[in-house]
Amino acid sequence: MSKVKLRKARTSKDIIFDSVFLVLTAAVWGIIAWLISRAPDVVPTHFGPSGDPDAYGPPTAIIIPSVIMTVVALVCAFSIYFPGGSVNLPFVEGPGNERQKRLAVMLMRIVALMMLVIMLFIAVYTLALKDHDSIMPVVVIVGAMIGVSLVFTVLMYRAR
Repeated sequence: MSKVKLRKARTSKDIIFDSVFLVLTAAVWGIIAWLISRAPDVVPTHFGPSGDPDAYGPPTAIIIPSVIMTVVALVCAFSIYFPGGSVNLPFVEGPGNERQKRLAVMLMRIVALMMLVIMLFIAVYTLALKDHDSIMPVVVIVGAMIGVSLVFTVLMYRAR
């Protein structure tokens, strides 16, 4: 693990991002609560590889995965303030180090926002949509997460 810390002090940009992120988290939870209140008594709770539902349950079943995804998003968003940083990359002392740290912080924040988007998508897909014809939206979201992670990893490596 690198001894280089990602962030030493919060800047005004950090405070703005943190505030907006917390407001977005609360808004997503508000939308989920609203969707649960409008959902039928039985909704699909699991989907097979083809996108067809293969398990059913109460609409409140969405709460457990949503809590888990919220915790992951909060850890990603605020891990830059933890001692030791949040990304296990070989940061090197030198001119590229600061750029590597900025990219790592940006990656963690983008992943945190993507977790909120995925959580909202799962809630809408499960609670609000009647037709579950395609798995393509899930493939697009997961592909975007993998793509963003790969791009930032390459950018951080090249910034050395």
